[in-house]
Amino acid sequence: MPSSPPPSPDATPDRREGDRRRRLIHEAYGTGARIRLLGDAPGFGGNVVVVDLDDGPQHCRLLGTFRAASDSPPGTDRGVIALSVMDLISPSRLVLHYEQLMSLALALCARPATALLLGVGGAAMWRFLRAHLPACTTTLVEKDATIEVIARRWFYLDQPVVIDSGEHFLAGTTGHFDAILADLNDAHGSLLPAPEVWAHCLDALAPGGCLATNWPDHATNGGVRPSAEAQAALARARGHDCFFIARRGLADNIVQYVCAAEGRGPAALAGALGRLATEHGLPDGDRILEDCIVSPAFPVAG
Repeated sequence: MPSSPPPSPDATPDRREGDRRRRLIHEAYGTGARIRLLGDAPGFGGNVVVVDLDDGPQHCRLLGTFRAASDSPPGTDRGVIALSVMDLISPSRLVLHYEQLMSLALALCARPATALLLGVGGAAMWRFLRAHLPACTTTLVEKDATIEVIARRWFYLDQPVVIDSGEHFLAGTTGHFDAILADLNDAHGSLLPAPEVWAHCLDALAPGGCLATNWPDHATNGGVRPSAEAQAALARARGHDCFFIARRGLADNIVQYVCAAEGRGPAALAGALGRLATEHGLPDGDRILEDCIVSPAFPVAG
């Protein structure tokens, strides 16, 4: 497979950096990958990329970033990290497994009439909700206006977005939401809210509601487990059920759930998911939990 040509030694630093990042994209996804956008999102803390990919009958659009390993020297990248993926043929389909796991919050709340999305990203959860639960009122919060612009230009978003940090929005809101989907990340990985932020999040959870939190870098970020456990302790102190779901082997994201509805804990997962899939016509809804572990404690490898 041919690779991208090396940059000219006379190129400017910005040009050399752009060529290097294009080379990383083609190494990750092949030379057939079509780069739609390569730019910066200052509030997100780094570079963002939009790439179109073809894999047989599948045609997808990816929102990604370049994330450096913690021990990497300056100017090096671990590679392209996929933040969100959209199926261009069926945009409402949740492609990434963690996105499918986040949708379980809608099955676990007593009635999914209102949803708060903390972090817009590639607007995957918004498209899913609009298509399958159109009566569910959604509030979108995104701290980086550049991400919002990208979601509108490339990922079909057409709903107003509150430009604010999740922490600040939660501290000031008086609203209550049946489902809260917290995807609080930036170019460097998971943001680690202080315990009082999780307290505000639980304050905003409606009776019978469900909170789902995405933890993408649990294996490399030593702060993830303490933050997740702080959320669990606060939730259990209020009498809420809390548990975690991840793929076996923990090679993918961990998603944490807080359920404020009685009888909607781990034992009710399969039934709740089946009802949601039947009532709202969810594709492959019965396969979300395949090869997954469900744990009351933060899962660790070993």
